[in-house]
Amino acid sequence: MSDTDSMRAKVIEHLIAASDEDVKPEDVSDSTRLRDDLDLSSLQAVTLVMDLEDEFGVVIEDEEIEALATVGDVLATIQAKQGEAG
Repeated sequence: MSDTDSMRAKVIEHLIAASDEDVKPEDVSDSTRLRDDLDLSSLQAVTLVMDLEDEFGVVIEDEEIEALATVGDVLATIQAKQGEAG
């Protein structure tokens, strides 16, 4: 499993935990929308970001949270943040 695949699996795990919807990992793709498909509220999104920050050792600014529309956006943001730190 590549680093990206491992990161994707961890992000999906956190997304499923944050969502009130009955979501299976195989139903989540990079184009899955956080609010429309997973029905994440603003509070759930903030909690998700805090969990992801802890998991991946990054800091995602409040303004950046608003721009996170899809799973792909989340992955790209984490990868960019890890690139900044490295």
